[in-house]
Amino acid sequence: MIELNEKYNLPSEYAEFIGLTYASSTSDKHKKSNGQFFTPKRISDFMANLAKPNLDKISILDPGCGTATLSCSLIEKLVSDSEIKEIDLTLYETDGSVVTQTKLVANYLAKWLESRNVKFNYTINELDFVINNSEAFNSNSLFGTENLKQFDYIISNPPYFKISKADKRASIAKELVYGQPNIYAIFMGLSAKLLKSQGELIFITPRSFAAGNYFKAFRQSFFNEISISDIHIFKSRDKMFKNDNVLQENIILRATKTKNTSIRVTVSECVKGLLDPTEYFYPTEELIDLKSKDKVLFIPSNQIESDTIKIFRKWNSTLNDFNIQISTGPVVAFRCTDFLKNEGQVNGTIVPLVWLHNVKEMEFAYPLQKGNKASIIENNEDSRKVLLKNKNYIFLRRFSSKDDKSRLVCCPYFANSIDTEMVGVENHINYIHRPNGDLSDNEIWGISALYSSSLFDTFFRTFNGNTQVGASELKQIKMPPLEDIEVIGSRVKQLQNHNKKEIDKIINEVLLERTYVKNTRSSSNFERVGVA
Repeated sequence: MIELNEKYNLPSEYAEFIGLTYASSTSDKHKKSNGQFFTPKRISDFMANLAKPNLDKISILDPGCGTATLSCSLIEKLVSDSEIKEIDLTLYETDGSVVTQTKLVANYLAKWLESRNVKFNYTINELDFVINNSEAFNSNSLFGTENLKQFDYIISNPPYFKISKADKRASIAKELVYGQPNIYAIFMGLSAKLLKSQGELIFITPRSFAAGNYFKAFRQSFFNEISISDIHIFKSRDKMFKNDNVLQENIILRATKTKNTSIRVTVSECVKGLLDPTEYFYPTEELIDLKSKDKVLFIPSNQIESDTIKIFRKWNSTLNDFNIQISTGPVVAFRCTDFLKNEGQVNGTIVPLVWLHNVKEMEFAYPLQKGNKASIIENNEDSRKVLLKNKNYIFLRRFSSKDDKSRLVCCPYFANSIDTEMVGVENHINYIHRPNGDLSDNEIWGISALYSSSLFDTFFRTFNGNTQVGASELKQIKMPPLEDIEVIGSRVKQLQNHNKKEIDKIINEVLLERTYVKNTRSSSNFERVGVA
């Protein structure tokens, strides 16, 4: 048995040291391919402090455990806060080089618990967590899931990487999968099934599961199994796992099998501030409509965002209700190389090709060359299947860059701006259009202004935590009545300078005139939301 080291008072300190030592000797490529992003001790301690001790004999699961820092922090917390007599710990780790380090930590933890008269059993499974617990997804099994081991506490920083739909793990967890799945969501969904009826699930994960079609099946299954009690969000996404170059926005959540009628949301700038985060409480139904099919999870980080959610909940229509649709640009450049051109004049057989860089805030910037990207595309019988009829559109970027101040970047496009029959729209752009018809000038200006406003940008950030702007997410956004959109458009198109400040001012003036904002706390508060 390894001896306790005076340098490390706690097993979690030793686990973090082991983890940092291992990480410094491992390539970024290896860590990325295995989805390894070890949890800093300050975060693992925060996660552990969410746990509520209530038993003297407990079982803990840590899938994808790394060097078991999370398990150590959780056990330290539970032992210090209650009279625990026995702990059963189950760990999963498939990377053999990490398992060697995990064993050192587990032995250190065992010695620490022995000195406190706590009986300790642990198992390190060098097996795939999903495959080894596949029976949890088999509701048609002769024996059901009764023989599966379940746990009082499940704590995890799961691996993060995409897998193909043909992957065995995706096949096993098919009820969670739509499109290309990410392994972290499968870990979450499976863990929810392995939780005891009075158990607690504590995870740190990307927040990308909160919305969008790709995670819709996951949300339906996950929220059917558990109920969220706590969410912690970080304002600075680039400071969380800075040693691993992780830019994904992460959240910490605690969930239980028992129903929670409210959700506690805490906020800190990054790791700094974890000891004294800002705290809010929301009724569960205010952040997630469990009766809906989409089950989008809204995560406001301040009062302005919370008030913004309330404003959108007062609207009943989506663009689709106005016979307006959102689609994705059909030109996939690497599949259309035979049609793309760098030189030539726009005419009947050569038409414009619109890229991300042509879409600026409230401005269609064409022609505008960027590097060697082709700015034109052939219009012939073979290419026409990926071209659009030249008519009125709103172009909206599918991806925002780190330099963009707004998550939503869009511009109006009018058919008369280019004398051509067809137009090419690259796949990284969403386009808003009216099928079998055309958008009016006021509709174009009004919708463009709304998506370019602080109000819509603030709302979008409450459920979208990455740089992708999916058409499916945009389709779900509720809109003010069409007549209000047209009034906004008629005023915005008169502006000499279509900047955000002027747009926000018009939107606030128009929407403040409507009865559906009277229930907000005050008119000044609505203006504060819009011009955030």
